[in-house]
Amino acid sequence: MSLVGNLEELGLGEILQLISLSRKTGVLSLRSGGREGTIVFRHGLVVKALSSASRMGLGELLVQRGVIDHDTLDKALELQKERGFSEHLGIILTKRFSVVHETIEEVVREQIEQLVLSLFTWLEGTFDFEPQDNIEAIDEGIVDPLQFMLSKGLNPQFLAMEGTQVAQAASESRAAVEAGHDSGGTDEAEISFNLSDVVHTPETIPEEAIARPLVIVDDDGTTLKTLAELLRENGYEVHAMTSSEDTLIRVDNLYRGGGYPLVLVDLIMPRMDGSGVLGGIELLELLHNNFTDIPIVVMTDYHHAEAEKRVSDMGYRCVMKPHRAECSSPESLRAFLPSLLEALQRSEAGEAARV
Repeated sequence: MSLVGNLEELGLGEILQLISLSRKTGVLSLRSGGREGTIVFRHGLVVKALSSASRMGLGELLVQRGVIDHDTLDKALELQKERGFSEHLGIILTKRFSVVHETIEEVVREQIEQLVLSLFTWLEGTFDFEPQDNIEAIDEGIVDPLQFMLSKGLNPQFLAMEGTQVAQAASESRAAVEAGHDSGGTDEAEISFNLSDVVHTPETIPEEAIARPLVIVDDDGTTLKTLAELLRENGYEVHAMTSSEDTLIRVDNLYRGGGYPLVLVDLIMPRMDGSGVLGGIELLELLHNNFTDIPIVVMTDYHHAEAEKRVSDMGYRCVMKPHRAECSSPESLRAFLPSLLEALQRSEAGEAARV
């Protein structure tokens, strides 16, 4: 999964959700107004964050927090220099100066949280995520002012939840300034973010007040539009998506908000990196790994024995829809509707697919 785009089109919170759900290892790079930011992931968890707006090194941070004194820092830096900077400062402090590893990790964890939250104020700019298999290569390949990578990463979805509040506040502040109201003249690079100050109150809607949410994904616009209309006529609250990325974000948002959606996935569509034709399998596996208790139905207009077996092995139903050439006719999709509704209803009832 490779992601490239503009922050105006896909916000940092949504990007973090995608990487978290896909459990990828790699580097997310952000650029905005001459500033650069980097977030490093290991299996979908945040293990490192850098920002050109914050240059405080690990040693200075530990001194500031009272973990070590200046004399200890000077000795550790001298030892690091003698070794040709081949060993990270955090490791030297742990091995040679008896600084508790967990203490260093906790300090860095708090700093990473603040750095990531500060990146949410970058409302414009570009981003790209580059997957990498070797986390050690990532650690060695980035000049890191903190010189430390967390062994236990941070949950990106938690950061996304908190960061959304930060982004909203930044957007409101910008709007006030543009409207001629003075926001206090605080430079955003100097803003201190305290997680305890950010309160998230999820909006919940009584289940009986809304129809069952159904997320449908199909890269064919005609099929998607017609099926969405037919399913709405049959009482579903339909969320129509054309890509796996948007589907993951929508399912995750509905699930965390208590919506417990039903999902309808097209088997034959591109993967998230744009390659191949079995993107539905890739999406299904991500949904299966992250949302084990939601009902999912797969539809396809082309038999693929191996793919259909993988769908069945995961316990999901697969239904045949009309060929794409026939989907331009609403009548063909309306004729397909009864078998689709039956599959959806059986999945909602928790009936396992027949192998």
